[in-house]
Amino acid sequence: MIVGFDTDARVWSERPGPGVVELPALRGRLAFGEAELAAAARDFGNQVHRRPGAVLLPGESADVAAIVRFGRQAGLPVVPRGAGHAADGQAQTRSGIVVDLTALTAVHALGADRIAIDAGARWSAVVNATLRIGLVPPVLPDYLELTVGGLLSAGGLGGASHRHGSAAGQVLELEVVTPDGELTTCSADRRSELFDAVRGTQGEHGIITRATLTLVPAPHSGRRYLLTHRELGPFLADQLRLMADRRFEHAIGQASHTDAEGWTYTIDALAAYDPPGAPDDTALLAGLGHAEVRAQDLGYREFLYRVAPFEAHLRDLGSWQDHPHPRCNVLLPGRHAEAVIADTLADITADDLGLGGSVLLYPFPTSLLRAPAMPATADPVTWLFGLQRTAPPKDPEAVDRMVRANEALRATVRRLGGTDYTYPTAHHRSLHRSAL
Repeated sequence: MIVGFDTDARVWSERPGPGVVELPALRGRLAFGEAELAAAARDFGNQVHRRPGAVLLPGESADVAAIVRFGRQAGLPVVPRGAGHAADGQAQTRSGIVVDLTALTAVHALGADRIAIDAGARWSAVVNATLRIGLVPPVLPDYLELTVGGLLSAGGLGGASHRHGSAAGQVLELEVVTPDGELTTCSADRRSELFDAVRGTQGEHGIITRATLTLVPAPHSGRRYLLTHRELGPFLADQLRLMADRRFEHAIGQASHTDAEGWTYTIDALAAYDPPGAPDDTALLAGLGHAEVRAQDLGYREFLYRVAPFEAHLRDLGSWQDHPHPRCNVLLPGRHAEAVIADTLADITADDLGLGGSVLLYPFPTSLLRAPAMPATADPVTWLFGLQRTAPPKDPEAVDRMVRANEALRATVRRLGGTDYTYPTAHHRSLHRSAL
């Protein structure tokens, strides 16, 4: 049985003694089994594999704080992990300790305007709890199987960001374990510097263990419109129009490529309603330049789970869980968006995106990013530009080609005043480190 870590020999020890930092008492457990270590050494990206020395399965938030303090004493890095949906090993550590936050999933309070829930809970658990009482968070990710803490640590953008900004901007209170191992609660009125620093900074300033989220009334139904465009310019112009007039509750754009048709561009928009009322198609589609429209009425829950069938299909093919996913999500200043997007897409084919790959494109007012440490641009309008790539299995050359293309795009975006959505820049980090 492991009792601690020998700082002299740099190995886990079964005996106490000089140089051995003993493990703290835990309600959960520190796992050393092959299954736990192997799972923590991979992520959705399937490109980076760093095997930790141990995995914490916390029984409560205090376990996370205790293991952070232990890691500092033993000289071991401690890294939080949520759903493992990172693309580049962000939640991995070689020989250190991975904190598996999916062990913490409890709902602690649910009221008329808020829910307090553990950071390891999935957003699917959030909406399952809140929809029962007719409520929903204002901003949700397209993919609901991300964890609450993971999304808030990234910032959290989605189809409602043109109306409400980021998910991190809709948080009322956070429970956080600081890098020193202190378990504390923060909000806009209590330890506001920590509250501001921890949202949207990838866990650099602390591990979120619980969040209290704003809730708003949820609609009963929605009419989903898929508006297809053949040209990039009108597609982007329509997205800006929808951002400005807020006629839809949800609006995102996607680009897809086939050898037969080249690029087509689709706006996926939702008009929420409660029967017996219904959306006014003529008013909602007025002034838009799409070439084709498809509309479907569906329940709001069904709409929120719209990605689930796509995931299930890719899992059946083995692609979702086993293939490399060298993805790239950047934030573009509005004034440069069309030129960068056009130049980038001109060099991309269907093979450059891979099985199930797509391009995400949607704008939002930069002023709506109310989590101040979250990466952003200085332009009044910011565009999310995401290349959701999948590489063929066992083809390192394809992975390398996609990674190099991603890095070239990131360099261009940084030069033009943009930033990477998933990796704060060194300058961005330095602005907030001193706040703590």
